[in-house]
Amino acid sequence: MPIFRLPLVLLAFVFTIDSLRAEPVDWLYDVKIPVSERTQAAAEKVLPRCIEVLLMRLTGLADVPRIPEVQTAFANLNAFVKQYEFTKLPVNSPIGNGDALVARFNSSLIRELIKEAKFPVWPADRPSVLLWLSIHETSESELVRDGTPVALELRRRALERGIELVIPIMDLQEGTTITSSSLVGRFWSDLTNASARYQAEFVAAVSSQRDLFGRYQTDITYWYQGIEHYDHRVFQTRENIPVDVVDHIVDVLVDRHAIVREHEEIHRIGVKDATSVESYAAVLRLLKELDFVDDFVLVSLDNEVLIFDVYTPSSAELFVELVDATDSLRSVELEEHITNKKIVQLFSWVPRGD
Repeated sequence: MPIFRLPLVLLAFVFTIDSLRAEPVDWLYDVKIPVSERTQAAAEKVLPRCIEVLLMRLTGLADVPRIPEVQTAFANLNAFVKQYEFTKLPVNSPIGNGDALVARFNSSLIRELIKEAKFPVWPADRPSVLLWLSIHETSESELVRDGTPVALELRRRALERGIELVIPIMDLQEGTTITSSSLVGRFWSDLTNASARYQAEFVAAVSSQRDLFGRYQTDITYWYQGIEHYDHRVFQTRENIPVDVVDHIVDVLVDRHAIVREHEEIHRIGVKDATSVESYAAVLRLLKELDFVDDFVLVSLDNEVLIFDVYTPSSAELFVELVDATDSLRSVELEEHITNKKIVQLFSWVPRGD
């Protein structure tokens, strides 16, 4: 994928985006699917789709292959579902109207399924995505704003794929500076000013124009982690543009951040400053909740430093980066008295809120 240097007008924008950090998406294990009625039969009908959506979110796969491990899970859904309930969908819900089933899953069993199936692991620390999208027909153009049918379809697909999607509200402030021509003409300085209010870590500008053959020639420019990228795609129908655009963004993030399970590694880490029973329990709880950690063993306690062997499919470098992103465990320099413990990284425990 081509990478271009940023023009000077975007430097302030890049510095702002680069200073933001991805936050864990906390709703991944809660899946909501519309139902026609509040009955046991209706619940059983949609539960397979619930676990399919969950696996899409956690692995980054757009289609979950029906390999034997997945087929076994589908045949034993009750073991994976922690609880479910019915709820009333709000007005303008992206997934439909009326009632829905909300299923909550056992995270440890789902992670074990992903491990056995050798699926990729897409950590829950994901950037929020701001999407500017314009669609051009022969005689008209649409700059998508929040609340429109296209925006609802974008949000529906984003929920399925597991990303926090922000769509511009296009109020008076934005409407006077941003138009479809801003995206076609690549007037990025206007986009810089309008995007700042949303505080998104990933910003995408997408312009899709219908050609003489009825296909949609789509230019995709996005800014992420201080770098501007460009790509071009051809979409076949207007109806599929929302799904195609969201899938492209997710593929970019998955290619960059997902952990491909080729083998399992063991990384030895140290954790200091967890000196109370409560903090020790919190460290154990955090390690257990991390979706890129398969298992861990407390090896020893050395001068108030907890020594763990952590089993994970990620490389040492990526593992340290992901742990550091939790903000509860922060990388620090190795201390002399534990240098002989073959520790990959020493972390300091920082209770949430400190």
